[in-house]
Amino acid sequence: MTTALILLLATSAFADEIMLNSGDTVEAEIVSVDHTGMTVKTAEKTVEYAPADLDPQYYYGEWSDRAGKDAESHLRLAVFAFENGMFNQARSHYRKAQALDKALVEKFEAEIVPQIKEGIAAKLLAMARSAFAAKDYHKAEEIVAKILTRLEDTKAAAEARDILADVHLWELDHDQERLLKRLTQYLPKDEAEALRVRDRIASRVAPIEKRIDNARNTVTRGLRTTSANRSKDIFKEAGLEFERQVKAVDKRVAEAGDDAALKEYLAGVREIAVREGVDAYLHAGNVYMVRTSFNDAKKMAAAALAVDPASVKAKKFNEEVIEAEKQNSRWWTTAARR
Repeated sequence: MTTALILLLATSAFADEIMLNSGDTVEAEIVSVDHTGMTVKTAEKTVEYAPADLDPQYYYGEWSDRAGKDAESHLRLAVFAFENGMFNQARSHYRKAQALDKALVEKFEAEIVPQIKEGIAAKLLAMARSAFAAKDYHKAEEIVAKILTRLEDTKAAAEARDILADVHLWELDHDQERLLKRLTQYLPKDEAEALRVRDRIASRVAPIEKRIDNARNTVTRGLRTTSANRSKDIFKEAGLEFERQVKAVDKRVAEAGDDAALKEYLAGVREIAVREGVDAYLHAGNVYMVRTSFNDAKKMAAAALAVDPASVKAKKFNEEVIEAEKQNSRWWTTAARR
């Protein structure tokens, strides 16, 4: 037997790649996986990993593939998924547990769920505070939006709304600063003439900017409401308004002729409307995902991609919806056969 073949056989005996929370990987054979962790066998020994030792998404995938099909197993998976930010998977397991043992789930809802939700919301809020303190305002907004669309009934939601208000104030100032910076290169050196150019552009673009600001306020209203039914409709209303303003900008650009300064300013305004429109539709999509309304969530992803076909956030969200729908569909197909 050649050395290469011996090495190949040795490698195939421990073909599983164990992904650790540290980012490292270990070649080993998985012996067992359950809610207590994972047991693996290497060439030298048997090793037991606690859940905290393993990459959360990797561990969830291996555990869910091997978990029991009873209500308690699904509840355990739901808790782990929820605690690690896998909200769609958590919701899917939760629904499966409800279908299997309604009484167990009702007890779980009354005694355990509120504590879990408060714990997760508190962790997210701490992350949002850190992001805000580090002046990573977009990250802070992303985190508080998750609290307000998925954990809106927790104590952390009140402070999340305050952080959101501060972020939006920063965005208004930052966007205005960026617009003026873009415009500077096209302004005459003469101060009086430069002021006239700015006033001329402001008069042409002001109606569009006002409608964009109104749509932003609509999004804020959606994030502040505690009714999921109302919030999704508010987000969609805002998304449509941002789309209208993108079209209004495009029309003004077409009419601008050789006015380079106006075109440059309008390009900046368009970027803002596109960014905010994508976010508005994804907020609505998050509400639908919590309710496992996958078709509606996909429609919101499609609406966001219609606003910005290159949006990484919208593409990622669409993939998340498709995966959550697959998991849900696989379970119901299996249940129907039993």
